[in-house]
Amino acid sequence: MSTFLGLPAPVTAPRGVGQLRGEQGFPAAAGRAVGDAQLRRNLGHATGTIRAKRAAVVGEVADWEQLRLAGQAIKAATMARLDEHLVRLERAVTARGGVVHWARDANHANAIVAGLVRATGEREVVKVKSMATQEIGLNDALAAEGIAALETDLAELIVQLGDDLPSHILVPAIHLNRAEIRDVFRAGMPGVDPDLTDEPRALAEQARRHLRAKFLSAKVAVSGANFAVAETGTCLVVESEGNGRMC
Repeated sequence: MSTFLGLPAPVTAPRGVGQLRGEQGFPAAAGRAVGDAQLRRNLGHATGTIRAKRAAVVGEVADWEQLRLAGQAIKAATMARLDEHLVRLERAVTARGGVVHWARDANHANAIVAGLVRATGEREVVKVKSMATQEIGLNDALAAEGIAALETDLAELIVQLGDDLPSHILVPAIHLNRAEIRDVFRAGMPGVDPDLTDEPRALAEQARRHLRAKFLSAKVAVSGANFAVAETGTCLVVESEGNGRMC
């Protein structure tokens, strides 16, 4: 039986909850970051690569801008009637055997998820990347209950192993280069190859082996949804690494 976490209104996480507020104000944090030459090189290289790849893909579609604007309009129209869509989604999920839980705020949402995990008797969960769980601080809430939450998105895993914070909503580990990622793996990944190099293939293989063991042992998974279809109760997760299906 699947469980869908519904939120009747935008979640406002209390101060100190979640990972979307830095410990410093923006001017101080920006000043420190600008003074980090390695960080500037990392971001310059990564953003240049991403922009070039995006431009190549956009160039393949003649009506890209029209499609983008159409998607924007659909999203705006959906959000304008979100309350209606969520109630309809609840009916569809329930009709198909799912259970819907409504949360008042971030703390209530965390308590619901922690309770569901505790009921299974498990103390470890694997997670598909979810910005909502970062917004509400789910990992910290689960840790306080003695439940370990392992990120399975590669970039999120890198950030988690490095006891770091995500630096971008889409590219959480964009601030790290390959050598730094290798060092994170060496320091934080159990059973890592001591001769691990910073070659992308080697890093990906090391992560794959680590995650495969977790996928095969975990009994509980937590997932967000990129799309939830009110008409059918369908929840869709978009990923490129196979971790969604594995979870």
